Amino acid sequence: MFWQQWLQRLTGVTAPQTFKQLQPVSGQLLARQARFLVLDLETSGLDAKQHQILSVGWVCIDQLRLTLNDCFYCTVRPSDTQTHDLGQSAVVHGLHQADLASGITEAELLREFLQAAADRVLVCHHSAMESRFLRQAFLRHYQQSPALKFVDTLALEQQRLQRHGTLVKTNELSLNHCLARHALPQIQAHNALEDAYGCALLLLSQIRQRGADLTLKTLLNPHTP
Repeated sequence: MFWQQWLQRLTGVTAPQTFKQLQPVSGQLLARQARFLVLDLETSGLDAKQHQILSVGWVCIDQLRLTLNDCFYCTVRPSDTQTHDLGQSAVVHGLHQADLASGITEAELLREFLQAAADRVLVCHHSAMESRFLRQAFLRHYQQSPALKFVDTLALEQQRLQRHGTLVKTNELSLNHCLARHALPQIQAHNALEDAYGCALLLLSQIRQRGADLTLKTLLNPHTP
């Protein structure tokens, strides 16, 4: 960690400068005008301090249009000082050590993410996990983390159902359950890119149902009256 701080001082590259490109987009911007980065992480477990990011996928939406040429997927290989305990990942995610060995490092992933997320609104389905794992990754490599704020399609769906007086169990808010309610195609769960694509389809449906005057502020705070 100390050599990383020394290198940052030497080169003049600090975390705040690096994170400047993640400045929040105005909440007054209409959702139909916004640029989104829809993200999914697959991890070796649920504890961001003990477990690792294994793979990442994202897709982009520009003014309610999927831009599939900007899709990104990678596996994440451990650094020389890390080891990845895959746990049940071969069963759950279909990932093996050989898949990780051909991937990029966590530091490289963060650089890719910073570049892709510039001037975009981040989106996840149940964003708490992605937020925790990204925060820990940034702390490891930059000693601090940007304040990442997500549009959460699970929270949007929960609010939509409550608005219509529908009560659902927690497991009925899974991505595939939500896609089914919107008459959207099912995805193969636990593949980062497919999950990101499914989340993007769900977001587009949720936005279109709310109408042309929907703002980012409403998307980011779905339970606020």
